[in-house]
Amino acid sequence: MLACICSNSLTRLNSAEKAALKITGGGMSFKQQHGFTLVELAIVLVIIGLILGAVFKGNDLIDGAKVKNMAAQVNKMQAAFNVYFEKYGAYPGDGCANVVSNQTTCTGARNGTLDLVENVSTPLILVNSGILTVADLRSVFGAPWVITEGGAITNYATGTNYMTPGSQTAGGVTTQSAVDARFVCALDKAIDDSVPTTGIVRSSSANATTTAGGSAYTNDNGDCWALAGNSTVGVKVLP
Repeated sequence: MLACICSNSLTRLNSAEKAALKITGGGMSFKQQHGFTLVELAIVLVIIGLILGAVFKGNDLIDGAKVKNMAAQVNKMQAAFNVYFEKYGAYPGDGCANVVSNQTTCTGARNGTLDLVENVSTPLILVNSGILTVADLRSVFGAPWVITEGGAITNYATGTNYMTPGSQTAGGVTTQSAVDARFVCALDKAIDDSVPTTGIVRSSSANATTTAGGSAYTNDNGDCWALAGNSTVGVKVLP
């Protein structure tokens, strides 16, 4: 009789209720369903926080490494100019009326600065002389470093030569690459005066603003990594 009652009762249960029943011996008992405890949830949140912190810290390290790489490339380029001058008595490209890869073919006047066409020859001559490698001319922004004269560029000094990421025509016309203003600001703060219109690091970052809508790094002298937008960058190599 008891077995019949149990059988009829089980028949009337839906599938979800049957799944919750646990048959033990000759009787029935309900299996309790457990969720996460507060302690378990807290542990999961801590682990997630540690992972996110590691990711953000990793990004900071990568960004810092890019700035150090740029500073090292600037030092190497400036040293290359000096080494070449000590060895050959002229700056690379000075006196070259055409684009060449060897200074010995240049017969023009040497005045200690580089004009449009002379700029184009400079990286080629430095590489072929063994003072620099092709890798030394590759910027962290992807575009190669080229040498340009600053007279026609906003915030750049006339009669001064700069290394800048970009491209050039055979006639020396330079197209500067738009680069992340945060890295330009960080480089300026690391090796110069934090002002894009003065010093050896020049930039169009006077137009870059912080994400909070503040002034450009020209005036706020604040957090470079809060800047938004792109700019140009040029670092003085001559005179």
